[in-house]
Formats: sequence, structure tokens, C-alpha cells
Amino acid sequence: MVRRIAAVLTVLTLLPLSAAHAAVGGWSAPIRLYAASDVQGRGYAYAPSVVAGSPTRIYSCHSKAANTTRDDIFLTKIGGTSTSVLTGTGSGWDHFHNCDPSVVRVNVPFNGQTYSYAMFYLGNDVDASAHNAIGAAVAHNLDGPWVKLPNPVIQFPGSNTSDWGAGQPTATTIDAVQGTVVLAWTQGLPSGNVGKAAQVSFGSGTPVVQFERVLPMVGSDTGLNNFDLVYSPPRDRFYMVREGHPYPSGSQPDYISDHVEIASISGAGFWGTPGVGWTVESTITSARTGKPRTHNPGFLRTVYGTLPNESELTVVYTSANLDPDSLWSYTLWQTTAQLSTDS
Repeated sequence: MVRRIAAVLTVLTLLPLSAAHAAVGGWSAPIRLYAASDVQGRGYAYAPSVVAGSPTRIYSCHSKAANTTRDDIFLTKIGGTSTSVLTGTGSGWDHFHNCDPSVVRVNVPFNGQTYSYAMFYLGNDVDASAHNAIGAAVAHNLDGPWVKLPNPVIQFPGSNTSDWGAGQPTATTIDAVQGTVVLAWTQGLPSGNVGKAAQVSFGSGTPVVQFERVLPMVGSDTGLNNFDLVYSPPRDRFYMVREGHPYPSGSQPDYISDHVEIASISGAGFWGTPGVGWTVESTITSARTGKPRTHNPGFLRTVYGTLPNESELTVVYTSANLDPDSLWSYTLWQTTAQLSTDS
């Protein structure tokens, strides 16, 4: 197993490796990007998957319609349109909520065609935060249309349909032509929230999940959820942005965070080298955001899930006001910090 995982890392590290990683500097003044209320009047958008380009594209978990707490996945082009690109239909495993997108460049053969992009997403079949699994949709270009694969890539892992399950996926490309990616996600069961990771291979036409493992916790924390990854090839290092713990108490809502945390880990540590864990790099708090809730973050990434600029990190986070109506105040913001080489 160790030798086979090492082979995966050989493909993943596309540029020369360095023992150095990067220290994260101060965060820039936040820039407002988008709120569902911009197009719906009363809606929500959060959990962004952000692809750098002209234009920058934000795929987000989004209210299906105004005043409706049902999730679609919307594509918002900065400076342009915002439309639903993935929705629950019919009576299948994902016919109700479609949420938490992560978009990457990877070849996927399906129904006699080879698609160039995959969108991993959370889906479920109940009007509740439960019975979640992770699926994939494919497209020839970033604007879609997106075609769903019929079965989950990561099945619901619980024994009770009221359990939360598997969701909040984040993916980075290993080899686009061969059809392989790194997939990480949250598994939420009564025993607690853990981060998991695996290699997913699309080469056979059916997703094959290999090397599945539980990710290390961050420091003394006992849960890992709502996180996004970006990969730095020259450093062979994954950066993670996640909701910070513990969640706030004494005011509502108490089910989302008031800060997000940035951590990093070497490629070897990510795949399980004993004794190698996450390094906490930075936090983004209300002192920077000016909002009482800062949650459900993502990184600005290339289509491969790598850093667009190796000298900086850009985080797109969700802000919210306190109750009442915190949900309808969800807004996406961007802030950037410099990465300085620390050897």
C-alpha cells in the first residue's frame, strides 16, 4: 500500500519538489463578490468552488428560488450572469438537495463521449440535512451543460437515514488525461465529523475509489468539516481552508463558524506518512471580515485545483449576520494573503 501511494504522488507532483513551504501573510481588505439576493431578492449562496479565469467562475450551493430552502448549484460569472447548472430531479438518490460543488479538469468517459470536466457534489433525497452522498456530473466545458453520472462516487456511509452522511467534497487533479483526481470530503456520523480522502479514477468509465483514508485532525481539534483544498506542486503541499472550531455560543446561529482557519500539510503527510500533520498557517476572523459569522470557505484555484499564483492564497468565504434571517444574509467575499517561502 505504501509503495502504491508513493506512485500516486509521483504523478501528482508535476514540478520539482522543495522542502520549503510558505508562511501566510496578512489578509487584504475583503471584496464583495456575490449574494443570492443580487438575483433572487431573498436567497442564499455559500460553499464556493472558485475557478480563476476570464471571467472567474463561482459554483456555489444556492437557494433554488427566492424564499426557498432547497439547494441547487449555481454558476456565477464575476461581472456577468448567475444561473442554476445542477438541480435535483426525478426520484433518485440526489433528487432533493444538490450542494457543495468542486469543479476540476479531468477526462471522464461516459455514454460514448469523453468529457473534460467533473463537478463533485453533495446530493440527497430528503428535505433535511441528512442521508447525503457524493456524486459527480461531467461537462465538455466549464459552462456546462452538466450531465450527472447515475450513481454516487461516495455512498452514504451511515446505518440510519437520519445520519448526515458524506458530503462537502473538494477535488484536485492528479492526471487529467488518465482521469485521476484526489477527492476529499466530510464524513458526518453520530461518532463525529472526520475528513476523508481517496484517489478517484475515471479511466474505466465508472469511478473507482482507491487509497481511502481518514485525514489527520488539526491540532487538538476533534472534528474536520466544511473544508476546501488547493495544491502547490512546487512545494508538494496541500493548503486547507476550513470552518474554525469551536462554533460560537451565546448567539444564533450556532451551527456555522465565526472564523475560518488555513492550514497546510505535505503531500506525504496527506497520504499518511506517520507523524506528519497539519501546520496551522493563519485565521480569518471578524476583525478582518467585519461580520459576526465567517463560514463555508473555498480557495481561488485553477481548473486543476492548484494555486493560480504561487506567491499568494485567495480565500472566498461566506459571511452572515446574526438571527433572525441569518440564512438570507449569506454573502461571498474574497480576501488575499501573500505566501512567503519559509525554509
